[in-house]
Amino acid sequence: MDTWWRRNRFWLALLLPMLALAIAASSFRLVTLYRPWQWSERIVAGGPTGTLRQEFLGTDDLRRDREVTVTVDALAPVPALGQDAAAPGATLWRVDLTLEADPDQILDGCTVEIVGPDGTRYATNEAGKVPADAQDPYWRATRALCVPEGAPGPTLFLDELIPSERPRPATWSMVAAAAIPDGVTPSVVRIMWDRPTYLELDAPAS
Repeated sequence: MDTWWRRNRFWLALLLPMLALAIAASSFRLVTLYRPWQWSERIVAGGPTGTLRQEFLGTDDLRRDREVTVTVDALAPVPALGQDAAAPGATLWRVDLTLEADPDQILDGCTVEIVGPDGTRYATNEAGKVPADAQDPYWRATRALCVPEGAPGPTLFLDELIPSERPRPATWSMVAAAAIPDGVTPSVVRIMWDRPTYLELDAPAS
């Protein structure tokens, strides 16, 4: 008796190889197309100090290595930072960081985020911030400097590597702040330069 299975045995035999090819193609897209453009490679410090190591492609199409050690010195609510305050319904949280790296590392242009207990990330840019002086007509949110002002180390502008006028010290400090909804107590900080790698650090115990 001719059955459906017998009539379609040829196509059924091809089904498994085709499924394997589909999975391989999906994995290829994930690894080569999606992951490099997302923050997909987390380095968990497991404490307030950790080291980010990564290979990255510069705007000059040259691959370079980056290695920087970061310490969260403090994470605490503050009424203001420079000209910044939090908008109503939010609290300004300040994070103090110490960074350590060789002076020839390219480290300008980092991003710092403060992470809430539910995993929500709060960027340390102007979001949720208002001028500390409500009458200040020239207010602009304080920009976190990843490198010392006047001694940033080498920087890439388009395809040109520009040396620093003064050598960057081996160790330096930076501060940043994020506006976080009232009642949320964060304890994790993320710092990142080039996708897909980022470093996740715990705040020091109070």
